[in-house]
Amino acid sequence: MKLRHNRGWLPHFTPRRRRILTWCGIVLSVVFIYLYIFGVSAWFGIIEGRNLSGKDDPSLWETPVALKDLSISKAPGRKLSYLGYEFEVPWDDLDEQKTKLVRSWQVIAFHSGKSILFYTSPPSDAERELNRLYGDATVPSGYFLNRAVLEATPGDIGLLTPRGAAARTIVLLLIKSIQVSANEGESGIFLIETKDFHGFQYGNPASRPPQIEADLFADKVHLHFVFPERKHAGFISQAEINRVIQSVRPVHQQASSVDH
Repeated sequence: MKLRHNRGWLPHFTPRRRRILTWCGIVLSVVFIYLYIFGVSAWFGIIEGRNLSGKDDPSLWETPVALKDLSISKAPGRKLSYLGYEFEVPWDDLDEQKTKLVRSWQVIAFHSGKSILFYTSPPSDAERELNRLYGDATVPSGYFLNRAVLEATPGDIGLLTPRGAAARTIVLLLIKSIQVSANEGESGIFLIETKDFHGFQYGNPASRPPQIEADLFADKVHLHFVFPERKHAGFISQAEINRVIQSVRPVHQQASSVDH
């Protein structure tokens, strides 16, 4: 999802994650069949053909690291609730007219020009299939599947790599080459830990990427936040992102004091 190519509020292809996982499921099946028919040496031809050796795509060598800046913004803000989840934002100038649900995306706009895009989804059929093929003991949830993808590097493959391991790694790298680019993760990939979620942040605010994205996973849900960077609105800091992410929790039925 690349917002910089779209001047509107919503990305061109909302179900991006589902399509990526669907294609990855297809790729997974094809690669396993190919490797078992032609052998591991065929892997190296695939690497060169897809530029997965890391020579032209240094992001394939990037792996998730812990966030160093764990500070949380104390600026005046407010608590919001959308799509069954509530969280705090470090801004108190919500633009009620521009804040709306567009298809499955919640657009949250502020008078300053800042904005957040937010959606929730259950695990897709393609993700469940990938989990099944990789084995529940190894990849029990969407979080561990994504972590396996992001921790894979071209260095995990060699001529002596067992055939099954080679097949698994090529699929992980093919997914990673799509996922890092789609999530603007070239400036860094970071591990996120909250009380209720595990996940990843794509992009380092200090590098001023076009947007910062965060994926959060629990047992049966996936939350996705997008923080677009807009120069005229002032850049979003890591402390501001942390305040949103660290405050996310499900809305309980008895909770009725949230703003929306």
